[in-house]
Amino acid sequence: MNIVGIITFLSLSLLLMSLLLIYSKLQHQALGKLAAIIVFFLLNAVPLVYIVYTEQTMEYASSSFTLGLAFMIVWLITAVILFIGILFRARSGKEDPYY
Repeated sequence: MNIVGIITFLSLSLLLMSLLLIYSKLQHQALGKLAAIIVFFLLNAVPLVYIVYTEQTMEYASSSFTLGLAFMIVWLITAVILFIGILFRARSGKEDPYY
């Protein structure tokens, strides 16, 4: 596995953990909310995986630009979601048994 595959795996893992952090702090954890989080994850993961796959199989001149842009968008979304998850965690205070 090359470095792009490792970075892709780590980026998507961090995105999934951020989404699950938000899900763990929801008041009513329903199956529909979990499905919405999974759909949101897939909407962000599938384009990145497709671009990484395309970049590894075909050599285009602009592939590094599109690959960098795809990673930047996923990292920006991950940072925002992680920030929201940290705010949910900090706001809950002492009522959380894992705090």
